[in-house]
Amino acid sequence: MLQVMDDLTTPASLTIFTDGSVDPATGAAGAAFVSGQTTKQWRLTDGASCLQAELVAIRGALHHALESHSPHVIIHTDSKSSIQALKDTQPQDNIHLLTSTLLLAQRLAARGCKITLNWVPSHVGLSGNEAADRAAKSAAALPSPTTAVLPSLSQTLLKIKSASHALSRQQHEATVALSSPSASWYAAATAYHPLPQDPSIPPHVRDRLHRLRLGFPCFEEIRQGAVDTTCDHCQVTPPLHSNTTS
Repeated sequence: MLQVMDDLTTPASLTIFTDGSVDPATGAAGAAFVSGQTTKQWRLTDGASCLQAELVAIRGALHHALESHSPHVIIHTDSKSSIQALKDTQPQDNIHLLTSTLLLAQRLAARGCKITLNWVPSHVGLSGNEAADRAAKSAAALPSPTTAVLPSLSQTLLKIKSASHALSRQQHEATVALSSPSASWYAAATAYHPLPQDPSIPPHVRDRLHRLRLGFPCFEEIRQGAVDTTCDHCQVTPPLHSNTTS
């Protein structure tokens, strides 16, 4: 790896190490680059992903390269996903972050600067990479965000899905409180956890399992709140009756 890096480097080249980090405990994200004696750090908007942090670091490195006027810029990153995202000709996510990064690269190329984006493995003892890693983790610990990152499409959809599920459960629990047999069945049978999808189960069996979990269609004795009935197959009494026979 050191030989490869030496082969890339010339006396006139500018070498920059970048890294992004997300604190698993707090969710705070940081980005940083290290180039010689220069270190630049950013704390991202709360909720930013590791990919977004890596891209912010690369974008910051390109900004630094624009100010340096070096004929050759070498950016080292340990993020394969960020390299792949920048190579994608039809990105579906993080559009603003990717286009702003690529615009800086185009500006450098337009003035004749050669850009090398090189992947390096993490935590293998490369001093520049380790310094960037420490700087990114330190940036994530800053007291407040220093740069804004727009939520990605996937993050937005996840938030919408989470909010929708929360509202659906709230409404369902209200229906259970009104002694709805089917709602009580679903709450008792599922505990609001999704049914694992076993590909070995035939589709028609999966359909029946989902209908059973949903309480639809309800059996007549369930709707009427009949006495407990033990299953002839598994010898288990359905949990519904304790919730509906009162």
